[in-house]
Amino acid sequence: HSLARAVARAVKRQAKAQKDEIGEEHVLAFLLKKDGLEEQKCKKKLKEYCQGLSDAGIKTEQIDKKLKDFCNDAKQDEKCKQKASIEEKCNGFRAELENVLKKEIEDLRNDDCEKKEQCLFLEDACPTLIEKCNKLRNMCYQKERNEVAKEALLRALSGSLKKSDTCEKKIKNVCIVLKEESDELMQKCLSLDSTCLSLVQAAKDKCSSLKKDIETALTKNTSEVCLLLLEQCYFHDRSCESEPLKCNDLINKCESVNITYTPPDTNFDPTKEESTLVEEIGLKSLYTKAVKKGVHIGKPPKADATALLALLILDPSLANKATKKEKCEKIIEDKCKDPQEYGVLKDLCEGTKASKDGKQKCEELDDDIENTCKIFTSKVLDYHLFDTKKNNGIIMWRKLPTFLSEKECTNLMSYCFYFEKSCDKGEDACKNIKAACYKKGLDGLANEVLQSKLRGKLHGSKKEWLKTFQKKLLEVCQEVKKENNGVFPNNELFLLCVEPTRAAIVLPADLRMKVIFLLENLNKKRDFPTKENCEELEEKCKVLLEDSREIEWPCHTLNWNCDRLRNVEQLKEKLLEEKTEDLDKLDSCKKKLGKRCNEWVGKGRSQFTLACIAQNTTCKIITKDVKSKCDRLEKYIKNGTVLNDAKEETKKESICEFWIPYCERFMSSCKNLANTGTKDCVELRKECSSFIKKKELENKVLDELKGNLSSDDECKKTLDKYCAVWANASNGLEVLCIDTSNAKTKNDAKVRKKLCKKLIARITEQCPKLFNELAEAKDKLKKKKEEYKRIKEEAEKAMEAANFILSRAKGPDNNKSVNKNSSDAPKEGKDTTGFKLVRRSAKVHVTEKELAAFDLVAQTFNLYVELKEICQHSQKGCGFRKECANCEEVCKAVDRVCLRLEPLKIKPYEVKTVTETNITTVTETVKEAEKTVGDGEKCKSLTTSDTWITHTSTHTSTSTTTSTVTSRITLTSTRRCKPTKCTTGEGDEAGEVKPSEGLRMSGWSVMRGVLVAMMISFMI
Repeated sequence: HSLARAVARAVKRQAKAQKDEIGEEHVLAFLLKKDGLEEQKCKKKLKEYCQGLSDAGIKTEQIDKKLKDFCNDAKQDEKCKQKASIEEKCNGFRAELENVLKKEIEDLRNDDCEKKEQCLFLEDACPTLIEKCNKLRNMCYQKERNEVAKEALLRALSGSLKKSDTCEKKIKNVCIVLKEESDELMQKCLSLDSTCLSLVQAAKDKCSSLKKDIETALTKNTSEVCLLLLEQCYFHDRSCESEPLKCNDLINKCESVNITYTPPDTNFDPTKEESTLVEEIGLKSLYTKAVKKGVHIGKPPKADATALLALLILDPSLANKATKKEKCEKIIEDKCKDPQEYGVLKDLCEGTKASKDGKQKCEELDDDIENTCKIFTSKVLDYHLFDTKKNNGIIMWRKLPTFLSEKECTNLMSYCFYFEKSCDKGEDACKNIKAACYKKGLDGLANEVLQSKLRGKLHGSKKEWLKTFQKKLLEVCQEVKKENNGVFPNNELFLLCVEPTRAAIVLPADLRMKVIFLLENLNKKRDFPTKENCEELEEKCKVLLEDSREIEWPCHTLNWNCDRLRNVEQLKEKLLEEKTEDLDKLDSCKKKLGKRCNEWVGKGRSQFTLACIAQNTTCKIITKDVKSKCDRLEKYIKNGTVLNDAKEETKKESICEFWIPYCERFMSSCKNLANTGTKDCVELRKECSSFIKKKELENKVLDELKGNLSSDDECKKTLDKYCAVWANASNGLEVLCIDTSNAKTKNDAKVRKKLCKKLIARITEQCPKLFNELAEAKDKLKKKKEEYKRIKEEAEKAMEAANFILSRAKGPDNNKSVNKNSSDAPKEGKDTTGFKLVRRSAKVHVTEKELAAFDLVAQTFNLYVELKEICQHSQKGCGFRKECANCEEVCKAVDRVCLRLEPLKIKPYEVKTVTETNITTVTETVKEAEKTVGDGEKCKSLTTSDTWITHTSTHTSTSTTTSTVTSRITLTSTRRCKPTKCTTGEGDEAGEVKPSEGLRMSGWSVMRGVLVAMMISFMI
C-alpha cells in the first residue's frame, strides 16, 4: 500500500471513526448492553450512570457531545425508545460483516478492518454479532502479523526478487535465520516455492506504489513522510531496478529540511560481534511499529519435532496418505534430503532416510500430539479462554481476559500455530486466544495514554479518591482529545472516558498486572543485568514506582547493579584510553585496579566507587569484554585483506584511517595484537607510519583552524595566513601547505583546498558525536557543580569554625616573599602544588572540627580538579561551536558552569615586614623651696630643680600580610638616680626595671598567636 496514503488514511480514520460511523446510538448501545434495551431497564441504567457522574461532579457534555442529552430527564424517554433502531443498526451491520468475511485475509482493505470499531459498541447489545466480530478482528490481527513477516522477507531478499528462481536461491539461507523469529515467518519458510512467487509480485507492487509516493513527496511538503519513504528507499531500492525510484532526489530534499535516515546497524565495529540478518533488516523496528497498532509479535519458543511434524502433516499434498504415521514417514524422508533446513528433524535422519529414532517418532506421533493437546487444553481453561456454555466457545470482546503477559500470549499463539487443527476444539480456543492477545494490545495503547498522564494517582480505594480520580480523568480525556485535533486517538480510550467508574477499576488493575510482570522479570534479572536488561527494566521501574511501593527495593537493586555496570564500562574505557597493559588478564587487572582504587579513595575521588567495591567482579567483566574484543579485532585483520590493502597507495589512507584507532586502543591491553602475539597491529602500524604522522599534523591544523571551518572559502583564507607563518617555523606543519608531489608544476593552492575540504568533512562528520559528548558533559557538569557548591560551602564554614585560613605552600615556584600578582586559583599541571591550612591557635592537639575542615577542603579541591578537567575537554570541543551549529546551546550551558567556576580562596605566600620604632622620653622637674643664704651680708635666694627621665620606651613590631599577625614587642625603661616601678597596661604584671636594661613581656596575649601549619598536597 502507498505509504503517503497510509498516513493520510490514519488521520482520516481517526476522525471518521468518531464523526461519521460512531454516533449516539452506538454509545447508547454500549452503555445499555443487551439486558438494558427495554424501556424501563434503559431508564434505570441511565439513571445509575448519570448518578455516578453526578457524584463525581461530571457533566456528560464534558466527556463528549454524543453524551450531551443522556442525563437530560426530558430526553431520556426518547433515548430509551431506541431499541428497534439499535437492533436495526445491528442487522445492517451484520450484513456488512458477512460480505467482508467472505474475503481472504490478504484481500482485506483498511476500511474493511475499520468496521471492527463498530463491533466495540454493538456486540454487547446484539450477541448475534459476537462470532462475526471475533472473526473479523482475528482476520485483521493476522493480516498485520502477515504484513510484518512479508516486509521482513522483502527486506532480507532485496535485490533477489526479480524472478522466482533468484528468490529461491537465496531464501533458504534467509529462512534458516528468520524462521524462528515468528510463527508467520516459519509459515512462509515452510513452502518456499509459493512464498517466492508471492514475494516477487509483492516486490513489484511495492516498487510501483513507492515510486508514486516519492514523486508525490517531491512536489509537496515532504517533512511528514520523509523518514517513512527514506526507510523504504534504503530497503527496497535494489529490488526496483526495472522501475527506478528517485531516492537520491528524495534524500536531497529531506536533507534540506534536516531529516536524514540512519539505517539499522550500519556502523561497522570490528571489536563487536557481526551484525545478524535480524539486525540488518531492522526486524525489531518492524515489531515496534506493529505494537503501535496493538499487535505484539514475540519470538516463540523453539519448536520441537512433535510440533513441527504436527504442522507438516497438514500439507494438502499428503492427502493420499491415510494415517499420521504414513504422512510423518513421508515428511522425514523428504526432509532428510536436506537436514540443515529443519535442524530439529536432523536427529531423525540417517543419511537421506529416516533413522530408527525417526521411525519410532512416527509410531508415537499420534500419542505425542494427544499429550501436547492435553497440556494446551489445560492452559486454555486456566486462562479462561473458552466459553463452555454458549457461542460455540467464543467469548465476547468485553469479557476476554487481559491479564495475559506478552510472553504468555506468544506461547499460546505458538500452540495455536502448530496444534489448533490437531486438538479437539482447538480452533475455537485459538479464536479466543488471538482475540485476547489483540485486545490486550489495543487496550494497552489506550491504558498507556491515560496512565502516563495520571502517574501518582492510580492507587487508592476510598470514596474521596474515586471522586478525585474521576475528575482528574475527565481533565486528561479532554487534554488527549485536544492534542489529537478534537478526536480521541482510539475508541478503546474513548470508552474509558465515557465510563470513568470503570476506568477507575481498569487502569489501576492494568498497572497492577504490569507491576506483577515487572517483578517476575526483576527476580530473574536484577542481580546480574545486561545492558539490554537495564535499558528495558529501569524505564519500567521509573514509570511504575510512582504508583507502587512494592517494587521499590527490587528496582533499587536493579538500579544499583545497572549503575555499577555502567561504572565498570566507564572504567574500562578510561583504562583503555590510558593504554593500561594486560587488561585481558584477570590477575593483572585485579592488581592494577586495586592500586588505582586505593589512590582514588585516598584522594576522595568517587567517580569509580561502584566499580571499586567489587573489584573481582569488575575485572571479570573487563577482562572478558576486552579479550573478546581483541580476539574479534585480530580475526578481522588476520582473515581479511587489511594488511595487503594498506600496502596499496590508493587504499592506504582509508584502511589506516579506519583500523589504526582500533589497534592503538587495544594493543597495550592485548598481547595477541602486539609484539608477543601475531603482530598484525604492529605490521599495520609500520605500513601506516606515514599516514599516522600526517594525521597528527592534520589534527594540529584542525585545532588551529577551529572556528574557521564553516566553509571552504573561510578555511582557505585562514589557512593561507597560517601557511605564511608556518613557512618560517619549524613545527612541521608547513608540509601540509605545499605540493610535495613529483609533478613538474607545483600547485600549493590545490593542496590547501583539498586539505580544507578534508578538515571540513571530518568536523562535519564528528559534529553529531561532539554534540552527544558535550550534552553528556553538560549534564555531568551540572550535577557536579551542585555537589561542588555544597561541599565548598561546607568547607568554608568548617574552616571558619576551626579558625583556619588556606595558604599556598612555599615551593620552587613561589619562593619570593612578595608576589602580589599570583593567582588565587590552584596551579594546574603535572607537578605537585602544595597548600597549607593555617590554624590560629596555640593548642597543638587537633580537634574534630579541624579534622572535618581538612577533609572537606580535600574533597573540595578534588571536585574542583575533576570539574576543571571536564571543562578543559568540553571547552576544547566547544571551539567548533561555529562549525557545529547544534552545539551552540549546549556550549553556552558549559560556559555558564566553567567560566564561573572558582576554587576556595587561597592566601598567596607573602611576607612583609613593617618595623616601627617609637621613642618616648618623659621628663619631670622637681623644684625645692627657695633658700636664703647670707652671712650678714645681703641674702641670696637659691632654687634647685631636679629633672628626672621617668622612662624611655622603644616599640618594634613585625607583621605578615596573612590574617594571622605575629608581633614581638621589646620594652626598655631607663631611670636615673631612683629606681621606680614601670606599669605596662593591659592588666599584665609589671617586671622590675633597672637602668639601661630591657624587659621582655611575659603573659602578653599576642604571644598566643603561635602558628601551627599542616601541609596538604594535591596532584593536579
